[in-house]
Amino acid sequence: MSESGTVSEDGRQSTHSKMNIFLKEGIRKGKDEMLKGKLMLEHTLGLGHKPNVIPPGEADINKELRSVKIGWHPVGGLGGKWFAEKTGIGKKITEKVHKYPDPTQHWAVLVDGYCHELWMDEHLDVIYINEKINQEEWHTFEVGKTRFNDEALRQTGEMVIHNMREKRPAYNIISNNCQNFAVLMLDAIHVGAHREFATSFVIYQRATGAGSIKDLWVDEHPEEEQTEPKLDHQDAVQHAQQVMEDNTTKLDNHHSSCA
Repeated sequence: MSESGTVSEDGRQSTHSKMNIFLKEGIRKGKDEMLKGKLMLEHTLGLGHKPNVIPPGEADINKELRSVKIGWHPVGGLGGKWFAEKTGIGKKITEKVHKYPDPTQHWAVLVDGYCHELWMDEHLDVIYINEKINQEEWHTFEVGKTRFNDEALRQTGEMVIHNMREKRPAYNIISNNCQNFAVLMLDAIHVGAHREFATSFVIYQRATGAGSIKDLWVDEHPEEEQTEPKLDHQDAVQHAQQVMEDNTTKLDNHHSSCA
């Protein structure tokens, strides 16, 4: 056998060399299986970005009034169970379960045929997605009105998620979840908040280079910026928060009023 212990004089591999090859092959296969498992899990949960379903068009925030709803549907099955555990529902959480919303109950903002949602990428960081609404899957509650068209709503959803990620990119059951997103988006798109939205959107544009909204600073309905409508706007957001509080299952009591 040679001094290296790798190949014998007759050209055969040593036991040590064969063991090294075997271990490397095992590690490679193990990594492959782990990757397959990770991809399968992500597929089951639907994690990651999804295709934009909003039809292409010019973003406009001065259109006819439309109803805004918030709604929830369950993140079901084994995927929902893993989702809850992966996002911190464990021994530490169960010590304070009375204060935590059920993370398998997913909230979004719905306008006409589309829903606008906070979701997660493969690293469990928050992202924005939109989907067509299947009415049978959603429990919905009307909470206000908006003049934003669908493309403006999409860009607003992207802005809200950008601002959330600037503070904390990772999903958090308390402070970075779908309910937080819904409240922030409602606050941006509701009637009576034109000037505030325009200011926020310009800051977002400068930071990202993204987004374009027709006549951003032109307010065709200045009467909605007056004191009383502003109070109505605040009341609508508070109403939405209360609706989600009243209709979100708490982890110690799986009996939602929507069930």
